[in-house]
Amino acid sequence: MANNLDYGVQVFSLASGAATFTQARSEFQNVLWDGMSENILVFEITLEKPIYLNFAVRDAFGNGSVTAAVSNLHQRGFFHNLLADETLLNAVQTVGRAEFRTHPVFDEKRLNGCVFATSDKSGDPYLVVMFHVETDQERTEFLRREVNSVITHELRTPLTSIKGALDLLNSGLVGSLTEKAQTLLNIAGSNADRMLDLIQEILDLNERAQVDDVREHEVIKIAPLLESLVVTHQGYGSYHGVDVQMRPTDAALQVCVPPSQLTKILSNLLSNSVKASERGNSVEIWAQASGASIAIFVCDHGAGIPVELRDNLFERFTKASWGNDQTVASSGLGLNIVRTLVEQLDGAISFETEDGKGTVFRVDMPVHD
Repeated sequence: MANNLDYGVQVFSLASGAATFTQARSEFQNVLWDGMSENILVFEITLEKPIYLNFAVRDAFGNGSVTAAVSNLHQRGFFHNLLADETLLNAVQTVGRAEFRTHPVFDEKRLNGCVFATSDKSGDPYLVVMFHVETDQERTEFLRREVNSVITHELRTPLTSIKGALDLLNSGLVGSLTEKAQTLLNIAGSNADRMLDLIQEILDLNERAQVDDVREHEVIKIAPLLESLVVTHQGYGSYHGVDVQMRPTDAALQVCVPPSQLTKILSNLLSNSVKASERGNSVEIWAQASGASIAIFVCDHGAGIPVELRDNLFERFTKASWGNDQTVASSGLGLNIVRTLVEQLDGAISFETEDGKGTVFRVDMPVHD
């Protein structure tokens, strides 16, 4: 006799369908499915009629009872979540598989999983739903992606358009401006640049939180990279009245790292050193072999790092005080990101500073023979 559960919308026929499904499988397959820790439901061609629940589902949601498990899942809105997701159903129909994340349904927890289409040896189609209660790590990763998406689409994209319009005005292509208007335009452009830098730092901070952040490693020669960095930072240095220079570096030195990651590390250190320097001074960058490592140095001749900041310099939101006439704001995220990127490459970062004489940052990377 079929065990029917009438919910006013759909009658779930459990017993007969479940019998047909399990009889079509070997004892080994049934033991295998029941032995899986992941929650598994099997439906006929739609998600309206569950015909099989493995032990994990029966135990977690029904204390061993099929009827209680289905009733619990239905009352908490699990089936409604799946049926109401047209994107999910379309994906299953077109590519045969789709992932889902439900609304909070069990103790304010969400259920994460996937639906995929399959068939038995007779060709009869089924939909298999595998799911689990969302872990804290999964929730954190989902929120990280959501934050990045909001920042990118709601902040960075429109701000980039605004910056483009400001640059167009500043170019003179739309006509000349009064001295007062030019001053206001410069202020707006400077603040737009600062906000874009801050947004990028926040995105970088979120990105490096990924557990499986894998990047392509390449063997790169240090000297050409440093030369390129000096060229790209000359304009920034000129704006602040600081000369960016490269000291002699052995052309044979090379490391195996993701180029973009090392470039980001050194670019941040160079820009910080420029901001820490008095007008008319210089910032130097160079590299040298040091045992099993290659040491890359970035040196400024500023006021030095204040004593009260030295112990926490690489911590998040430690804001630098340049001790000079520079008025560039700091988000307090840059050096924290730098340290994280260096550590991801199995490197180390340190600094030496002296009041009134400046600071030398040192990045040690494993040498590549």
